[in-house]
Amino acid sequence: MSKDTLMKWIVILVAVSMLLTAAPGCSAPARQDNTTVNGPGGSTAGSQVSAASEVKGDFIEGDVSGGEAETLNWILAADASSFGYVGYTLESLAGYDNKFNIVLKCLAKDIEISPDGLVYTITIRPDLKWGDGSQVTADDYVYTMKNLMFSSWLNYNYKEDWQEEIDGKNVYITPQVVDTTTFTITRQTVQPEFIYTLYGLTPYPKYIAVKYEGNVDAFTQAKEFNDLSYTGNLGPYKFKEWLKNDKYVVARNPDYFMGRENGGAPFFRDYIVKMFGTSAVMQFALEAGDITYCGIEPQNVAKFKLMDKINVYTVPTTGYNLIAYNQRANGWEGLRNKQVRQAISMAIDKETIVKKIYLGYAESAYSFIPSSSPWYSDDTVLKLGVAPLNSKQKAIEMLKAAGYEYGKNGDQDVLLDKDSKPVKLLLVTTPGSDVVESMSLLIKQELAAVGIDLEVKWVQWPTLLRQYMMNKAPGSSQEPRYNNGPEAVSENAWDMTLMGHNTDPNAPSGSRVFYAADGGLNSFGFFNSDVNTLFKKIRSKDGLNKDDRKKMYAELAGLISDQQPVDFLTYGRGNRGFQKTVQGIEPGINMGYNYYLWHFE
Repeated sequence: MSKDTLMKWIVILVAVSMLLTAAPGCSAPARQDNTTVNGPGGSTAGSQVSAASEVKGDFIEGDVSGGEAETLNWILAADASSFGYVGYTLESLAGYDNKFNIVLKCLAKDIEISPDGLVYTITIRPDLKWGDGSQVTADDYVYTMKNLMFSSWLNYNYKEDWQEEIDGKNVYITPQVVDTTTFTITRQTVQPEFIYTLYGLTPYPKYIAVKYEGNVDAFTQAKEFNDLSYTGNLGPYKFKEWLKNDKYVVARNPDYFMGRENGGAPFFRDYIVKMFGTSAVMQFALEAGDITYCGIEPQNVAKFKLMDKINVYTVPTTGYNLIAYNQRANGWEGLRNKQVRQAISMAIDKETIVKKIYLGYAESAYSFIPSSSPWYSDDTVLKLGVAPLNSKQKAIEMLKAAGYEYGKNGDQDVLLDKDSKPVKLLLVTTPGSDVVESMSLLIKQELAAVGIDLEVKWVQWPTLLRQYMMNKAPGSSQEPRYNNGPEAVSENAWDMTLMGHNTDPNAPSGSRVFYAADGGLNSFGFFNSDVNTLFKKIRSKDGLNKDDRKKMYAELAGLISDQQPVDFLTYGRGNRGFQKTVQGIEPGINMGYNYYLWHFE
């Protein structure tokens, strides 16, 4: 979705097809400083609302079915679509505009931090209402944290963001109600980037959740949490209909808490996300005027820029695509060898991907930290996949040095495994995008050049998550999660996956969810104690000094790029196509931050 209201701000799993054709704010927003824009609803966007703005028409956003959402019960979600769908109806505490200024949402004023950096005071607006008309209170937020997010009975994938290490044990921070609209969060240790986690906080209504507390099946299936009827005036839209793999529909919320102070926003009767089987069909629908907005793939940008009725905006994004290597027991054993992972990454030419597939609308990636980030270090990352580290011959030599031999299959040299059988790997990814398919086939071709036979399998996003990314220890009673520890394996075996991650350029330590041993989304089984230590140091008093933190980020990025648990491929630039009748758009990295003010001319 196009908003900056995703409840999980820092990093999130994204289908590659979504990275390529996603709406303006599907990626998690970055932030730069604590500049606050004019209080609740008083963002610079507010000045765009014309006196002539009126409620009319339906906004139809195109999406590719490979990026379909998993759930509307947000605490159970890990994918961007799920958070995006819920975000139409439920605002977080704050968001960010295109200049990374804080835009207050449910906050009455910016979060206050004590001089010692341990106590955060959060004051919410007094006019927030649940679906039954009752007031949203500080107690709802505190209950959501203590009884739901921090519970052992719910699978919340981002628990570690709310924990700190005390005497060698991970303990949760301490939320406490002060009064109806105020609560505090107290830490025992300093975490320089914790405030960014807080800005993304959203609540559940305590009066409903207590009925399901402790019963994971009942909570998962709770009608109120799956039809979003509890959200009251907390979002610009209210849930109307969800036909999976067809469309998701939300209707204008006339009671939206930021509506009156913004000219009666929002201004569309319905906001519809329409699913398409392929990006080509979706883009044809935009050309025909059947939908209002969609992402445009690189090969079609020039054509759409010539159309009289379409505006195309090219903007930076916070998303990158990658190949994750399965280092768990049901992946090829060679992938548990750093040298093998480096060799495979070296064989895949990133410059070819940028030039021939993205047509220049991307840049090569070497880290979870983008080059636009103040924490990026160009000197410490290993630039595999670009000259001079893109040599097929060198990759072959590295594979041999790792203990693997080559044999013959006809006149072809093929890599042999430890049992002298040809190595055959499986790459799984999502369908629907020409760019994804082209990239997958290029990877297959590149690996064939070093003697590796790669099978490409396209599966729908929910299937990829449930059958390939979620895991559990064999024979255990564990509930499947994205990281159930080093012994866990997924339902289906796999070796590589092509997918997307989002990052926060100004607080990239949130990516520990992927790369730390206890990271809730470390589905590919990467466990490195030095990486764990550096993430902890960055998010401690050791990281308070920005120069020291920059050095730690440089060391961490260098270590991860050397270990190569994933092959960082590209950071893309998004091409967003809108019907010219849509007004109020501010192009930029978070261009959807004011989507509730968009309107038809």
